[in-house]
Amino acid sequence: MVGTYSAMATVSGDIDPSCAICGAPPFPECPHESQRLELAVDQAQQRWSGMRAIREWVLNHARDQVISTFHQLRGARYQAHLAYLQSLPCFTLYYRYNGAPPIHPTQLQLLHSQIQQANMLFKQGVDEDWRRSCLRYPEVLDYYFDLVQFQVPSDRDPAIVDPRFGAVANERPRIREKRPSGDSTTTKEHRKKDRRRSRGRTPPAIPHAPMPGAFH
Repeated sequence: MVGTYSAMATVSGDIDPSCAICGAPPFPECPHESQRLELAVDQAQQRWSGMRAIREWVLNHARDQVISTFHQLRGARYQAHLAYLQSLPCFTLYYRYNGAPPIHPTQLQLLHSQIQQANMLFKQGVDEDWRRSCLRYPEVLDYYFDLVQFQVPSDRDPAIVDPRFGAVANERPRIREKRPSGDSTTTKEHRKKDRRRSRGRTPPAIPHAPMPGAFH
């Protein structure tokens, strides 16, 4: 009895538990628990609605900004395109007579060729404007992610001092976004109908739009 009592007396109250996954002894440290914890954190992050809300907010604003930039570049290019066409000899007559002006056939053929060349350069320029606008997505995404603000509660917050898990915890507000009173509830529907619709404020500066050589 004395021997048994002595053996029990040597057991520490803060004894380390074995691995919760495989039951291995605490030393050397088993990697299973930390691996499963990382997996659980990743899964919890995917379930957290705040992360989805942030991602959607950033994505929508970044897309709108890139589209807005493209529209401005395309608009400037179109004005230059029209200015070039209007500078062509007999183009005013061509426009007035709906493509059949009373001019010499040779001159009309030359005008057709100039218009066709200008239209081709305009289309190539629009494609380049769109490509350059899309290449700015990394910069624009970083910009809007940097605008996101988050706040963690104090260690003295009742929710931290006395946490309530389960349904009560799920009822806590996750993320709030203040919208102007004039915002329409149909914004998402409009965005689905036209993925290149421009909306929102303009952050990074718009790059200069080079015009086709035929415009000079």
